Amino acid sequence: MGFLKKIFGSSGQDNRPISGSSDSQGIYFYVQCDRCGAPVRLRADKQYDLINESGGYVWHKTIVDSRCFRPMPTVVYLNSAYEVTSHEITGGRYITREEYEALLTPTNTLPSEP
Repeated sequence: MGFLKKIFGSSGQDNRPISGSSDSQGIYFYVQCDRCGAPVRLRADKQYDLINESGGYVWHKTIVDSRCFRPMPTVVYLNSAYEVTSHEITGGRYITREEYEALLTPTNTLPSEP
């Protein structure tokens, strides 16, 4: 199975948190496209998007960013407390909320005119 993860994407074993925040009904995930670098924020609804499986949950999603529109299929496994236990993604990578916000912040600012 390890060779499939090398071919199709990340296995989620990098020990970084992939969900940044949650509300009472949803969990937020942050992804960056491998091709164009566009950041994407997603919300998985706990009631409608997560599949109850073996005492935990599974979330299947094909993510598309707003820049190059490349599909990024993903599967996220969560325990009964909605904590991510593992994840797989093709064509992108999970990032933290802080990384997402940094990618949205313009880094090149024009000098102010005198």
